[in-house]
Amino acid sequence: MRLFFAIIPDKSTSVSLHANGKSLAKFSRGQVVGPERLHLTLAFLGEVPPERLDELLAIGQGLPRLTGEIWTIDQVGGWPNGIVWAGSSQPCPALSELAAALQQGLAQAGFPTETRPFVPHVTLLRRARRRLPPQDIAPLPFVLLRVSLMESTLTPQGPQYRELQHWP
Repeated sequence: MRLFFAIIPDKSTSVSLHANGKSLAKFSRGQVVGPERLHLTLAFLGEVPPERLDELLAIGQGLPRLTGEIWTIDQVGGWPNGIVWAGSSQPCPALSELAAALQQGLAQAGFPTETRPFVPHVTLLRRARRRLPPQDIAPLPFVLLRVSLMESTLTPQGPQYRELQHWP
């Protein structure tokens, strides 16, 4: 099972992020991520044997609860790997604490963890042929309501996501 922990935006936020992605695709010539696939990845696990799923569910159950904090998206930019992202110029303490707690739980259970610092972002475009320089956008509130354990299945049309469980 190809798994990751994420926060899924509400429909209104997804629509706004998708509109930003479509607009940016004109410059970067990338593949726009559909609104149903937009998410904030907290931890990507990769391939996980199905028999370890219960461990991940227990880790999710033990995470700090989200209570509707706002992560304000106010920037977009591109990375050399062809990803165009939306993120924030300011840290979100609730998001940082959640990501740290998740990394700690994964490490204690023996799952591989990310060594790079956590940089919260939403991928708007993939396979961009022109790198987008960082720039400010109109602030967009992303309400942090629940953490989801997601399964990703790779298809010729792109990844397909299925929520396995969510908390609270």
